[in-house]
Amino acid sequence: MKVLTRLIFCSLIIMVSLQVGHTQGLLKSSDLSKINVDALTDEEILKYRDQLQTAGLSEIQAEQLAIQRGMPSSEVLKLKARLAKITNASKMASVPDQSIRRTQDSSYLYRNKADTPVVSQAPDGKPKVFGNEIFSNPSLSFEPNLRIATPKNYMIGPDDELLIDVYGYQEVNYRLIVSPEGTITLPYVGVLPVSGSSIEQVTRRIKERMIRNGYASLASGQSKIEVNVGRIKSIKITIVGEAKRPGTFTLSSLSNMFNALYAAGGITSEGSFRQIELIRNNKVVNTLDVYDFLLKGDLSGNVGLMDQDVIRVPVALLHVIVKGEVKRPGMYELLASENMNDLIRFTGGFTSQAYTAAIHIEQLNDRERQLKDVAKNQFDEYKPQRGDVVIVDRVLETYANRVTINGAVIRPGQFELTAGLQLSDLIKKADGLREDAFTNRALIIRTRPDLTTEIIPFQVNEVLQNPAYDIKLKKEDVINIASIFDYKDNYSITIEGEVRKPGVYKYIDKITLKDLLFEAGGLTDAAAPQQIEIARRINSDSLGVSQKIAEVLDVNSERDLALKGEGIVLQPWDIVLIRTKIGYKPQVTVTLAGEVVYPGTYVLETKQDKISDLIKRAGGLTSEAFLDGAYLSRINATGVAREANISRIQKLQRNVKDTSNALLEDVTNPIVKVGLNLGTIIANPGSNEDIILREGDVLNVSKITNEVMINGEVMFPTQVVYKEGAGLDYYIDKAGGLTDNARSKKTFVLYPNGSAGKTSHFLFFKKYPRVRRGTEVIVPKKKEIERRRLSTGEVVGITTAVTTLAAVLIQLLKN
Repeated sequence: MKVLTRLIFCSLIIMVSLQVGHTQGLLKSSDLSKINVDALTDEEILKYRDQLQTAGLSEIQAEQLAIQRGMPSSEVLKLKARLAKITNASKMASVPDQSIRRTQDSSYLYRNKADTPVVSQAPDGKPKVFGNEIFSNPSLSFEPNLRIATPKNYMIGPDDELLIDVYGYQEVNYRLIVSPEGTITLPYVGVLPVSGSSIEQVTRRIKERMIRNGYASLASGQSKIEVNVGRIKSIKITIVGEAKRPGTFTLSSLSNMFNALYAAGGITSEGSFRQIELIRNNKVVNTLDVYDFLLKGDLSGNVGLMDQDVIRVPVALLHVIVKGEVKRPGMYELLASENMNDLIRFTGGFTSQAYTAAIHIEQLNDRERQLKDVAKNQFDEYKPQRGDVVIVDRVLETYANRVTINGAVIRPGQFELTAGLQLSDLIKKADGLREDAFTNRALIIRTRPDLTTEIIPFQVNEVLQNPAYDIKLKKEDVINIASIFDYKDNYSITIEGEVRKPGVYKYIDKITLKDLLFEAGGLTDAAAPQQIEIARRINSDSLGVSQKIAEVLDVNSERDLALKGEGIVLQPWDIVLIRTKIGYKPQVTVTLAGEVVYPGTYVLETKQDKISDLIKRAGGLTSEAFLDGAYLSRINATGVAREANISRIQKLQRNVKDTSNALLEDVTNPIVKVGLNLGTIIANPGSNEDIILREGDVLNVSKITNEVMINGEVMFPTQVVYKEGAGLDYYIDKAGGLTDNARSKKTFVLYPNGSAGKTSHFLFFKKYPRVRRGTEVIVPKKKEIERRRLSTGEVVGITTAVTTLAAVLIQLLKN
């Protein structure tokens, strides 16, 4: 369809470029000899291609129309190339994975290439007949090749154009059309009958007549003659029977049976692919078997067609479905003479997992289905019947001759159970025992005929040394030979304290304390070699209350790891403890940041160094130091404060809107923030406010600030300039006042040094916290309480209860 339609598209487009503006005019135009494909745009080609697809022209008609109108072969080739390029580009744009899809479609003749063989199905749900897609697959067009040399056996007929070329001593060229009477008129020679003759016969006849009429050089060889067919004639053939579009078709005279079937859309699911008849002059002259082409690539039955030929597609006599472990599951057509072996051959054979000893067949009798098992030796005899469904099973996941040996052998695994195989033979097949094999006892786990198991113990040395103790093996026997290490604990020893690599080490026989210290990287500088303890496990049967649970050995210096002396031999489960030197203290560092003369890292001189000592060493405070904004950041070693901070931030997130990011990060930080009264500390060094410093402490002295931040449930969270003596209400008003969700009674402030102040209450009086420079005011959010409207029943119930209570009170008052 593609090539033929392209030719007619080209014809129309050319004519548009010449003179006519619509399809009808183009079809009536007769001269295409001056077309120029290069001058046409892609849009023009596609536009008129679409118009002609709706015109109803067949492939052959399109092709013949273009050729008859004189289209040069060079332009035809250009047009084919242009159309192929445009079509491929369009397909690639609409289907990005077309190349992948085309590769997958190469299996159209067989089956879906899935992991599990499946039977492909037609759109109606019925299984597809093998070969059904051959005439509808776009990869196979079955269009006749019009650009080949004229076959020698080509039969000349009316409307064929003969190209007669004489060259050499005499030269002449003729383009002659065979008349409806089957003759040509050769100038200066006369009328010659050519219809019904092959091109070879016509060449010989023309040469003889020309020799007798003035072309004597052809006889002497001084001149040569060639006769070819220019434009090919069209023939009419009829397709009847189970074709998808039966009818009469106009085809090229070079067409064959496949070309005709392709033009008819292929064969229906009920039609026969095996017995397609070619009828000529009311006689069957050929029978085409499509399976010959599909399975063997044999095209010998695909003969050429002649005018008025009839192709009959009969109904298939027998369809058989094949399922299971074959390479191409599906529905196949069989002839009456074919057997089960032929059917398996059509499917491509069994898969590697197929059970081939027998197959199951679901048959049909006159009333119902029945099952039949066909053994492999009966495949030649059994001929499939109407409605058969052949099922090929998988092999069982069992072994007919397997024994297994595990454990302390050189090559454990599965082995073949040969006739008379003994236990000693299997051990030799496994390349013998390992050095750690436990030979006093091993086991054979044997499966009985009823699938229960039993254990047969044996001694490995006896079996290997005395044939009388050897054991004959059976199918599925499992031999387990243990290692001596399977019966030993994984002993370990532990070393802790002042060594470079403390931890648990594997126990090795005769390991000494020096060896263990060597494995642990030796002692650290903080180690006290005269204080080494070895805690040893005690094994005792005594149940006394005061029983010792460990033996502690005190050991003096083992610092010298040189290879001299025997040292102390350790035992399994020993725990070695290396103590720290008395008075050994690493340097303690703290950091001083902010408004001090010399900020940076400092090492504490004593355990009692305080904040005032550190500030004194740093040269004191700068003139911009903010005494109310100093705080100490301390690492939370216990984790208790961190949990409290997490709880605090979760509460703030529920109650506070727009709390500053800095505050949120500070609350969730694992660092404890200690608020300081730096003015008191400097004025009274050593007082209770002057706290002792610890490792990792960071003392921050802020710079003087003159702002107050307001956050939470206020109309416009912001910062305002600090006003001396102004109260909390002043700053809230500066932020636009409270929102409807504000919980004003719980308003609190955060001071620059990390401490906080809350609103206190006494009877009907409120006392707000004092606002200082750098303070952050936070207004919490009201708790959300679920509210709903009372139902009618609830309103009536409450009203009744209130009325009753009022009546009772009135009665009591009267009394």
